[in-house]
Amino acid sequence: MDAEFLRYQFEDRHDGVVVKNKFKLGVRHIQMTYMLLCSASLGALRGSTGVAILAVTDLTRRNDSYIQTQDWDGRIQGTILSSFLFGYALMLIPAELFLQRISAGKHLLTGVLIISGALAVAMPTIVKEGGWIAACNAQLWLGAAQACLAPSNQSLLTRFLPPNERNFFGFLVHSGSLLGILIGLPLSGLLSEARLGWELVYYSQAMLALSVACLCALLTASSPEQHQAMGDTEKEFIREALHCYRKRTMQVPWRSILKTPQFWATAAAHAASNAVFIFFLFYVPAYLLTFGTLKTSSWQASLPFAALWLVRVSAAPTVEWFCRVLRVTFRLNLTTFRKLVNAIGACGVVATVTVLPNLSTEWRTLVIVFLTTALSALGFQFCGFLDNHKDMSENYSGSLMMLSRAVASVVGALVPIVVGLILGDNISDSKRWHTVFLTLASFYVACNLVYAVAGSSGRQYWDGGIVIKSKFGYQNAMIDTNHLELEELNHTKLSEQNHMDTANTEI
Repeated sequence: MDAEFLRYQFEDRHDGVVVKNKFKLGVRHIQMTYMLLCSASLGALRGSTGVAILAVTDLTRRNDSYIQTQDWDGRIQGTILSSFLFGYALMLIPAELFLQRISAGKHLLTGVLIISGALAVAMPTIVKEGGWIAACNAQLWLGAAQACLAPSNQSLLTRFLPPNERNFFGFLVHSGSLLGILIGLPLSGLLSEARLGWELVYYSQAMLALSVACLCALLTASSPEQHQAMGDTEKEFIREALHCYRKRTMQVPWRSILKTPQFWATAAAHAASNAVFIFFLFYVPAYLLTFGTLKTSSWQASLPFAALWLVRVSAAPTVEWFCRVLRVTFRLNLTTFRKLVNAIGACGVVATVTVLPNLSTEWRTLVIVFLTTALSALGFQFCGFLDNHKDMSENYSGSLMMLSRAVASVVGALVPIVVGLILGDNISDSKRWHTVFLTLASFYVACNLVYAVAGSSGRQYWDGGIVIKSKFGYQNAMIDTNHLELEELNHTKLSEQNHMDTANTEI
């Protein structure tokens, strides 16, 4: 087998080795490609939902005898969009806690696609026969199904990839949702101009989800051993890599986490950023509709998300470079550095969101520039508070992120309701949009002030004891453990360290 294993004591709840992989390309990477396609298809469904709801209430097709439109005001539209988000938020924690433990990652992912496709193909009938209440129920179940996407992907990533490949391919697979939004927004606006209108948008969603479900069911597997196209050499490589990377069983201190003010400060910043993201996803097409047609506003609404993806990809390595190469953390407190990065991004978001409602409808290009700048600043802000989870806890960073995402999802689900109440029965009123933007900016400022005052990057007391920074083998978010060569860490040191970790856990 063309691989070299180096003994290493991990602090992220794992005992094992570092794998220096010489097996560059394999069937497991094709599996990652199909997983990326699954994430992109579900992201396209999510991105086209807001445009589809706008097309359902298209005033220009009220007298069209070919399709049936609905007389839904802003409050009803907000309730329907919020139903999807509440379904996602309610299913998020159960999915994260239980679905990663089962070995049916492929079947679970296929089931999510089938459920999404079935609800999409039934949505025109649901809207016509059941009205907006039936649409809310369908969106609720659709959101609950899509909450299972991330646990399914994470389960497959841990089974198919050695530790040194998970960071890159994990980022690639999880970014598929944003890629799907970039595709779904302009495509749904284009389809809404067709004769079938909003119905064609839902039928296209169904065709995409069900087609990808067939590919996932036929061409992927839940584990390397079940993959018929994978050779014995690659299976042996993955099996040996995962055999030497064993997860330690540790009880998560849920009560201590929930009593930590620093966690809630980070969750506040996360909730504010998610509120802005949801607003841009569902309501920027509606805001741009006051400047032109639905087809034009939908593809223009995708430009800020393209900027978000580009900044996220480029800003994260840049901040990492500042921390690792220039050693910023030795000259500036890590907490201060995180807050500084977060403040720069937050100021950009607040400034652009505050100025946007004051721009004239004749300055459409300038409006697009400000919208793009706002999400670019949001992408930069992600390099601040999102890394706090790893700083606060080496052993429970995943649990912290899960709880923070749950809080952010609940807050994000309230955004369509609040915006719908403000817009009411006239979504083209500029004064109401002015109120919406100022309300969003005020909430954003309040949440980030909480993070600036109470946020911290210090490791918490409930995270397994006192950390000695000079301890050999300690890894922080600034160090990539996948590239460390720790051959001098012998079995005696490992045994002593395991005894110390066991004692700290008991305490």
